Amino acid sequence: MNIEINKKLLTVAIASATLLSACGGSSSDEDSAVTNPAASAPSTLTRIATIPLGAELTGITKTDNGELFFNLQHPSQTLPLDESKAAVGAWIGVDFNNLPSTINAVPVPDPTSAAAKTTQVALGSYQVLGREGDDFAGGLPFGLGAIPNAANNASIKQSNDPDFNAFIPSNIDGSEGYLFSAWEDRPGAMSRISLSKAGNSWIINDALNVDFSGVKGTMINCFGSISPWGTPLTSEENYEAENTALWNDPSYTGGYPSYPDVQNIKDYLGGTFPNPYDYGYIVEITDPTGTPTPQKRFTLGRLAHENPIIMPDEKTVYLTDDGSFKGFYKFVATTAGDLSAGTLYAAKLTQDAGITDSADAGFDISWIELGSSTDANIETFIDQYDGIDETDLGVGSVSGSTATSYVTDADISAYAAGTGDEEIAFVETLRAAEAKGATVEFNKMEGININYDGASDGSVPFMYVAMAEVRNGMTDASGDIQVSENRCGIVYRFPLPTDFNVNRMEPVVVGGAYDGTSTADRCDSNAIAQPDNVAVLNDGRILIGEDSSNHKNNMMWLFKPAGI
Repeated sequence: MNIEINKKLLTVAIASATLLSACGGSSSDEDSAVTNPAASAPSTLTRIATIPLGAELTGITKTDNGELFFNLQHPSQTLPLDESKAAVGAWIGVDFNNLPSTINAVPVPDPTSAAAKTTQVALGSYQVLGREGDDFAGGLPFGLGAIPNAANNASIKQSNDPDFNAFIPSNIDGSEGYLFSAWEDRPGAMSRISLSKAGNSWIINDALNVDFSGVKGTMINCFGSISPWGTPLTSEENYEAENTALWNDPSYTGGYPSYPDVQNIKDYLGGTFPNPYDYGYIVEITDPTGTPTPQKRFTLGRLAHENPIIMPDEKTVYLTDDGSFKGFYKFVATTAGDLSAGTLYAAKLTQDAGITDSADAGFDISWIELGSSTDANIETFIDQYDGIDETDLGVGSVSGSTATSYVTDADISAYAAGTGDEEIAFVETLRAAEAKGATVEFNKMEGININYDGASDGSVPFMYVAMAEVRNGMTDASGDIQVSENRCGIVYRFPLPTDFNVNRMEPVVVGGAYDGTSTADRCDSNAIAQPDNVAVLNDGRILIGEDSSNHKNNMMWLFKPAGI
């Protein structure tokens, strides 16, 4: 494996233990650092947790007082007892605001061992707060992760896909509060568990499901964030947002969502065929410690949202779009602390001249304005597509055709020419961005995050994003991005200017090497594989969670950037 050095950031990625040993480093399970002579301290990458076989590590969130929550999504059904059930949980006995400077790495488990079938952490322990199907003494009559219909009198399905967590404290020291967990399914859901601290452990007091009936339900609730004003922001990851023409096509059974998923949403609504433009947004949960009330933020665009992150100015928001051939977006609110009105932008990238190695290539960013509007105006535009169903499917309205019951290619062209409805940018965001000349080549752009206090005072002046895989539109021979493939992924970082208008992204943690023929880990077990959610700690270190089949057991990593 090659040691990849980012020339721009003077930051060193971690090579495999074999190569480190050959270069004089340690080959033990505690990952060693490669010294960058230009930096005062080298970067390090340490494996601090592994989770059960088949599970994805989701929902990493750190509270202001140093508590950490993360979930185990869809573990292998072959695991013993409850380990085969998805879990919402907390890492207890550790203050993540004051982690030791050095932590002994968790070893990579033998896939046949008992350690591979459970959660291992480097310090403290992992407390399961709830597993799929738990009813919490009747608080969740259909069970944790069950998706109830809008009438709340039947369960549509049982999910094993917990993702985003948001802990909203209800007292000053954060020892009591509410843990919101998103369920990444079709339709989606969000549970709220009331917690209080007793020593190092959490006590569960009660639980409920957030009622989404007032916003016609939700879908594929993925990662998220907490607004500076204390509201959870859950993300609808609508992979098919740019394929709206297929929404009412019964032959479209392979999408995410597919036509059968659309039928599930119809069941949720009690028989009404859903309007596609009602799904694919950031959903803000207001009154989180009282009666949690969802509000869809149409102004932030309709796409395969992974998550939003709001800057300390309480106006600027960055948004990632999961999947292949996707965009990267910025929203600027009209009024601080209010997401209901503002302007949406899409990124245009310029790659560093002459650099094609994905481990080194950075990009300058400019922003193309897509439109300005309000939630109310966008919702009015959306409502004109109510009442459409399968019977309205136009002749030839199938994959590869421009015939559609919804926004047409001609509508997009008129919008781009300045003669169409500006609201089109908010309901057909990717198509609008492409028509305006933005970069739509990103591949599997996942969690994006900052340390809020560090971004506010300049002590941690970076935003980080996980790119699960660098391939497809990023590695072809056309467009704005033309770099080498990395099937194991890269974490990028963005310097934060004082006005929070980012204009640069560069690789900082590089996955690999990749061996697609391996019957063990296809990505080196001493480096990241398909990073998903990230969290930025107060001291500038980064937590990275994996969503990968390239490691037998997904992992959580602690990355210390060079120089801290």
